[in-house]
Amino acid sequence: MAKKVYLHVGLPKSGTSYLQAVFAENKNRLRERSGILYPGATWADQVLATRDLLNANPHGARESAVAGAWQRLVDEIHEFDGDSLVSMEWLSSAEPVHVRRLVETLAPAQVEVVVTIRDLGRTIPAAWQEFMQNWELWTWDEFLGAVTSDTPRATPAGNMFWSQQDLGRLLVIWTEVLPPEQIHVVPVGQAGATAADLWLRFASVMSVDGTSFDTSGRGSNESLGLESAELMLRLNQVSRTGGLEWPVYNEMFKNTLAKRGLSKRKHRERRLYLPAELEPWARARTAEHLRAIEASGVSVVGDLDDLNPRFTAAHDESPVDDAALLDAALEGLVALAKDRGEELARLRARIARLRDPHGHGDGSEPRARLDHALAHPLRFVLVAWSEKHPSLMTARVTYRRLVNVVRPPA
Repeated sequence: MAKKVYLHVGLPKSGTSYLQAVFAENKNRLRERSGILYPGATWADQVLATRDLLNANPHGARESAVAGAWQRLVDEIHEFDGDSLVSMEWLSSAEPVHVRRLVETLAPAQVEVVVTIRDLGRTIPAAWQEFMQNWELWTWDEFLGAVTSDTPRATPAGNMFWSQQDLGRLLVIWTEVLPPEQIHVVPVGQAGATAADLWLRFASVMSVDGTSFDTSGRGSNESLGLESAELMLRLNQVSRTGGLEWPVYNEMFKNTLAKRGLSKRKHRERRLYLPAELEPWARARTAEHLRAIEASGVSVVGDLDDLNPRFTAAHDESPVDDAALLDAALEGLVALAKDRGEELARLRARIARLRDPHGHGDGSEPRARLDHALAHPLRFVLVAWSEKHPSLMTARVTYRRLVNVVRPPA
């Protein structure tokens, strides 16, 4: 039976992807050394569960695997005799009805909420480039104007940002359901702090000695530089008007082009900064966060001074020129082609093994077994899935083409 559930609810762009990479890398160590379950076959199961709980469907796309995902995760947690850890930053925008259902379904386990938060000076630029990887259309100036306006919730951009980053609102919602001592605010360290420092702060909430874990965070979400973020904005504008569907964009442009391609250019591109003229606004908004933390009575792990933004000397704020965009686009296309090529090579190797698993003969008999297997009713399930998932459709079409190539003439 579950005992405690440590629920990491974000906030987005506060080192969440790094922590999730650490959790995944240390999944077995957490269970064996600390008796903490990181449920789900992969973190994607926690994403599906959160989407199910919140009824969150990016750009209106709802996958069949979402239905029942929250209960499946809860069942796994309850079957484990110990503590569990769930991490998904979309929970930062949970409404009271979601919070009550979450706590009720996890009972009798005690829920301990962990809120990581980074200063606004770094969070706002990081959020904009992330939104550019999620098919949004606001320029940097439009985004800044919306987020810092007197009525930010009246604009789509401002509403999306503050629905994720309004710490005061989050603390009110969660403290109406849980006692404040079960809610922990963990600030992200300022310049000079390492990513591992954030993990150590988080681990202390779970009474875990974090020094004995792998803190490399391999596979964490790298942000984009200014030129690549601008390229994604231009791509979003064209792909939206061109009738592209979100599942295709998500697979090809977000996960492959941006995450696995353009992110590698980050250290060769300009970094985005909050303009110096917004310093008074940022400090006033930060003061509101600090007052909300104090008023809530929640636990703080780390130094609240880390939430005060640091403004340095002026930075290059000139527009991105076409040459820089072209350079990013060409390098991104090469990365995209390499990724698709590697996937195709894996598919060809898999088909070859299915055709001739023993590595001899002309493969006709194993290929006949493969064709027979595809005639099974499961084939219809795979076909249906491929209509919804671009990567499966690519694999399906590629397979048929290869079969036509290798099939002997009648």
